[in-house]
Amino acid sequence: MIKTIGKVIEVFVPEQYKNGNLLDVMDRTNIGFKVMTDNGIREFIVEDNEFNARIMKNNLVTIIEQTISGKNFIDVELYEGDGND
Repeated sequence: MIKTIGKVIEVFVPEQYKNGNLLDVMDRTNIGFKVMTDNGIREFIVEDNEFNARIMKNNLVTIIEQTISGKNFIDVELYEGDGND
């Protein structure tokens, strides 16, 4: 598991298709983030949920990348600090 901390520079609703048709923005289930990390700007598109839907521009986030049973997963969560802040 790899954890990276970064600052959100953009939040967006990415294009999403179903059966070859572009879904209306209200029917899309993904959320996108552009995050500035120590290694540059990275872009993530993940399925939205009650936690990442609260993330806004300029928030600090933790990016968690892991492989489970051969499949790669990425989670973007609000940074809660490491207890040493």
